[in-house]
Amino acid sequence: MADLNLVRAVSEEVAAEISNLFEYHNWDEEKIRKGKIVRAALEQAYRSIVNNVPPCPTRTVALRKIVEARMDSNAAITHDGKY
Repeated sequence: MADLNLVRAVSEEVAAEISNLFEYHNWDEEKIRKGKIVRAALEQAYRSIVNNVPPCPTRTVALRKIVEARMDSNAAITHDGKY
């Protein structure tokens, strides 16, 4: 597997890795289970911030990072930590 952060040109191997990164991948039952656990934890964190942090630009950034964490976690689960 090519490390996409270190490559300097797109070879056939790198092109295949890039295509895999952007393809849709169905989740199996184990990935669904893991995704639900992570999603519930991040949802609780989001609620805790809304309930305990005053509205302000910094809170907005914190909430956005929770959403980003969900998306990045989903990607890591989808690709089994490959990227």
